[in-house]
Amino acid sequence: MVVVQGVCDARFAPMRERLEADLADGVDEGASIAVVWNGELVVDLWGGYADLGHMVGWEADTVVRVASTSKLVPALAAVMLWDRGLIDLDAPMADYWPAFGGNGKGAVTARQVLTHTSGVPGFGTALAPGEKAVVSWDATLDRIERTPLWYKPGTVVCYHALTFGHLLGGLVEHVTGKRYDEFVAEEITGPLGADFRYPRGRPGDGDRLAEHRDPETLGDLTPVPGSVGERVFIEFLTVMAQLTEEDLMADVHPGGNGIANARALAQIGSIIAGRGEVNGRKYLTAKTVEEIGKEQSTGFDEFRCDTIRRGLHFALHTDTFPAPTPTTIHWGGYGGSWATMDPASGISAAYAPNHLLLGDPQHLRQAGQWQALTDALANLG
Repeated sequence: MVVVQGVCDARFAPMRERLEADLADGVDEGASIAVVWNGELVVDLWGGYADLGHMVGWEADTVVRVASTSKLVPALAAVMLWDRGLIDLDAPMADYWPAFGGNGKGAVTARQVLTHTSGVPGFGTALAPGEKAVVSWDATLDRIERTPLWYKPGTVVCYHALTFGHLLGGLVEHVTGKRYDEFVAEEITGPLGADFRYPRGRPGDGDRLAEHRDPETLGDLTPVPGSVGERVFIEFLTVMAQLTEEDLMADVHPGGNGIANARALAQIGSIIAGRGEVNGRKYLTAKTVEEIGKEQSTGFDEFRCDTIRRGLHFALHTDTFPAPTPTTIHWGGYGGSWATMDPASGISAAYAPNHLLLGDPQHLRQAGQWQALTDALANLG
């Protein structure tokens, strides 16, 4: 029998039951799930195994790579700059990062990056055949500067799977004069005490890092032939096929190689769920949080092959892409990790597994988890 450990407010018992069931059924091998409510960690659960041989138990400090759920952090860092008056989301990013403006990118704005409409959804001709795209932080920023514009900004919605984190991370560096990961540690994760980090310079973290099991299926993404989405999808698959696990963990990749557990993701998300304030510290103004959750675009995403209603990066509730509550904003990562934030209820929740799933298996697992969260919210009265 797999034992689930940690703490769980009795009102959130459905979430413990869901994790126990998924571990018992083999839907999960090892995972953590957490909820922060009005700044208080009310659910902090973990269980299962951290290795594929099922010899090493998942512990309180076990972490795992959370793929695109990592995008929560560069998105938050960028809006923090805007909140402080250091950037204008609607001004050309080249105003702050001159070298970025080359190859037709002079009009691209941070808001367009945050809504995945910037025209820079991939590297294009800046990536030579056979070249690994995101191993070195500095080399990737240089590649971003050389990347050509794919389409007129604001005209196509196409998920920036590989470029999102470097676009915003590079902007953070050029505006603040600090390395992106240093800014994150000083302004976000450090003050929160959140166990989220990037691989650079942290060899000891390997002892806590869970092994992950790759998906049995690649899912059901089928971009329209000849579309921008298909071109980006082909580039994405080509790049990922070339990268080893060592490559993926070699440096900072803000959009994809954050290392965390659910507790850390929920703590970071509590900035938004708390309307900018956590335990007396002001990270954002309430007005900025409202802008994050305000509809910025709705359209067919050519990479994700779905119609998505977005705020600043995060997906908003729709019937076809539902959230636990109508006021919840959310995003997830390859394989099934996710983070949700609801300023209306003060709830931030997250999940981080090592059994990666795609397609229907992922959707079913997440639906069960979100139903458990919905059931728990009903207990709050």
